[in-house]
Amino acid sequence: MESKDSFFQGLYYESHISLVWQCVDSLPGDNELVKINEDNSRFLKALAALSEAVPEAGEELPQTAAELQRLDLKLNLLLEIVGQLLANQRPLPAPTQVRLGHAAIEWVAEDCPPPGAHICIEVYLRSELPSPLKFHGVAVLADPEDDLANTSKRVQVRFVGLNAALQDDLEKFIFRCHRRSIAQRQT
Repeated sequence: MESKDSFFQGLYYESHISLVWQCVDSLPGDNELVKINEDNSRFLKALAALSEAVPEAGEELPQTAAELQRLDLKLNLLLEIVGQLLANQRPLPAPTQVRLGHAAIEWVAEDCPPPGAHICIEVYLRSELPSPLKFHGVAVLADPEDDLANTSKRVQVRFVGLNAALQDDLEKFIFRCHRRSIAQRQT
């Protein structure tokens, strides 16, 4: 059995986000894993583009940059509106405390998979974007959570089938979140 933090060496993303999991009979085949990896990479790159800071408009910005900023604000507003419409049609599950690393994910739940079970997990990183990251993995740990009166367990799932490009995109996402949290603490 792996130690509690064996998959979380280095940086990890920790937040209160929505997560859905289900046990599956087997892990997906190679072709399906390729598609899942591509979809996840595309989503993480889009999320990075949406999260980039846009310079504030001012006299020092050329006309083109000011126009790009206006278009960016309009696009963000459109994404928020579409996200709200989709969220009304398909409500997200209640957020839970999640720790996401480049090799595994961990959360606390009352209902948890048995160790060794094959799991499909959907992680909703932003509530206004009801499109999830999808991972497959193997449950490796279910510990009693001491401070939750033993009704909940700490669930840890080791990812299976992540390609190098997706791992890189995931590490970049985690690093950006870490850098952003440090910047917020310093202000």
